[in-house]
Amino acid sequence: MISERINFLKEELNKYAYNYYVLDNPLISDFEYDKMFEELKTLETEHPELVTPDSPTQRVGGISSGFEEVKHKYRLYSLDNTYNYDELRKWYERVTKECGAAQELVCELKIDGLAIALTYKDGYFVQGATRGNGIIGEEITQNLKTVKAIPLKLFENADVEVRGEIYMPISSFEKLNKESEKPFANPRNAAAGSLRQLDSSITAKRDLSMFTYTAIIEKAETEPKTHWDSIQYIKKLGFRTNPNIRLVKDIEGAIEFCREWETERFNLDYATDGVVIKVNSLACQNEMGFTSRAPKWATAFKFPPEEISTKLERIELGVGKTGAVTPVAILEPVQLAGSTVSRASLHNFDEIKRLDVRVGDRVLIKKAAEIIPKVIKVVDSPEHESLPVYEPPKTCPECLEPLEEREGEVNLYCSNEKCPSVMKARLEYWVSKEAMDIDFIGPSVITQLYNLGLVKSPVDFYKLTMEDFLKLELVKEKSASNMYNSIQESRKQPLNRFVTALSIRHVGKETADILTGEYPSLEALMNAGLEDLANIEGIGEKIAQSVYEFFRNLENVTMIDEFKSLGFTFENAAQVRTDELAGKTFVLTGTLQTMTRDEAGDKIKSMGGKTSSSVSKKTSYVIAGANPGSKLDKAQDLGVIILSEDEFLKMIGEK
Repeated sequence: MISERINFLKEELNKYAYNYYVLDNPLISDFEYDKMFEELKTLETEHPELVTPDSPTQRVGGISSGFEEVKHKYRLYSLDNTYNYDELRKWYERVTKECGAAQELVCELKIDGLAIALTYKDGYFVQGATRGNGIIGEEITQNLKTVKAIPLKLFENADVEVRGEIYMPISSFEKLNKESEKPFANPRNAAAGSLRQLDSSITAKRDLSMFTYTAIIEKAETEPKTHWDSIQYIKKLGFRTNPNIRLVKDIEGAIEFCREWETERFNLDYATDGVVIKVNSLACQNEMGFTSRAPKWATAFKFPPEEISTKLERIELGVGKTGAVTPVAILEPVQLAGSTVSRASLHNFDEIKRLDVRVGDRVLIKKAAEIIPKVIKVVDSPEHESLPVYEPPKTCPECLEPLEEREGEVNLYCSNEKCPSVMKARLEYWVSKEAMDIDFIGPSVITQLYNLGLVKSPVDFYKLTMEDFLKLELVKEKSASNMYNSIQESRKQPLNRFVTALSIRHVGKETADILTGEYPSLEALMNAGLEDLANIEGIGEKIAQSVYEFFRNLENVTMIDEFKSLGFTFENAAQVRTDELAGKTFVLTGTLQTMTRDEAGDKIKSMGGKTSSSVSKKTSYVIAGANPGSKLDKAQDLGVIILSEDEFLKMIGEK
């Protein structure tokens, strides 16, 4: 019967959507899902009387004339904020005093999105509204139906109102901004703009998601006694909850959770600006009650600000190892995310023009996962228009040679191959952790070596003597010995690091790994044909052309010949492949005791395995060190095998 087929398709598609969007565990391919969806849509078009509110086809809506106000049945309160650990301890003292005993707490990441209220009757989604002022919000049910993390029908026939946070993943935000004529300022603004579209089909294309964090239960099979149990119940109903949540016995456990996430949060694909801490006991929550605006039994610990305004004092120009000239904002020093910031990235001259940044402006800077913060906008002020418009340079700030544009690129480049800034930048990259990993030699030492004429090319490092180092300012015998020995030790680095260190255009660490995985010796790589290089998976024509030309440049060939005369053999590290590691994908998280994560990654690759920076259903193992963070939680949710450091060492045959 047609009705039976429609019911079957609805149940299967809803199950697949739940596994994909809530559990992050796809059961079928997108092609198979789309095929079933199209069949259901066709059948419902032919039999409109069989369309029900929980059908996946109801996620694609039409155009609304506007949003109506709706009064919340249960008020959406704000949260009081705390900004340091002393304030958290004082809040907990009030909790224990009012509840009469120490209380367990639940710690959850505070998602930087939009609060919403969802109403379900007999298990069906019937209304969705924005928070508004907490008493009256806007009815946006049709738009919320397009968010696939929101179930249209629950796994139980419950009457419940849930609260959640709609957000846009950072990766989706970056993709949206690339495609938008007018970019959004941040993921929160993008999510808000997407939710308030009158055409819900536009909302459907914006890749929004939701974490649910509480529920008010009117009719249910079971009624939780604690907040932690209510989260488990919410998950049981079919909602997506944040995996980064922890039940702790007291405030010190909560503080430990906050400390962990102050830095770990930058590894997430969504924005979070703090931690919400709640009393676990629902009886204690009821006893404490609310103030006029917030619950007494909960507080938000806010991380140090990620955005702050300051004055742009001047724009300095830096020249990198490729010759690219990069503008850097020199700022009036300001505290940001726990450190003093006086420099920020401006990316390139097109970005300066787009933002209309002028020296003397007040600018908003942001420090997310980057070491150097970036300028994200100019703060409106009446003085802005009176300031001179910034003009990009015509010549290199170091050697004064003309700057040139390159097809398909936004940077300006120094046209002088022998520019001192370019040469020193390449030398700095040679000794870096990513390349030859030479300790004790930083930018100031390289500048002195370069200015004295002792090092002009990477090969010159290996011609230095102890006496050469003693010629440098403030360098004594011990420091000279450390620098000399570190250089000699770097001779043992494998071929992939050597190729990385060469500063071939478009070739970084990952690309060097691919190239040296294909060609076991430098000789083989140097002799590779352009077409052969381009056909390597992960290389392509642009990189292939750059590699091919590098090894046909007479100066580069002469330098490599010099390395050979100094005893370099350019061989890959010995491959000790094992059946246990071959073809397996590893993710490393936390701090290891016996080696760095990079060293562990190198060992995995040398034995036939692969490494990845994120956990997915394709991950074979997660190696968890101390303070592992969210990757461990995701591995547990996906059922990925988790190895301790000792177990990993046994796997690779080390003690």
